[in-house]
Amino acid sequence: MAALATLDDYLGILRDLVGFPVTPEELDTPFDQLNGWDSVHLLKLVTAIEREAQVRLPVTRVLEARSLNEIFGMAVTG
Repeated sequence: MAALATLDDYLGILRDLVGFPVTPEELDTPFDQLNGWDSVHLLKLVTAIEREAQVRLPVTRVLEARSLNEIFGMAVTG
């Protein structure tokens, strides 16, 4: 899981692979308040995490997540 070992790795995935640059402070912002966030970004993020970190994210939990930080937590804990 070296490709997603740190918060900086996650921010890099968001920026470079998803095309959604955010600051660390924005990671706790609820999705409905995150300017420009949409379901396409979510799909890209899940795909990028699963490919880069080689971890499977449970779809139900991802859909229940309220922020990018919650998804990061799932990705690093498996």
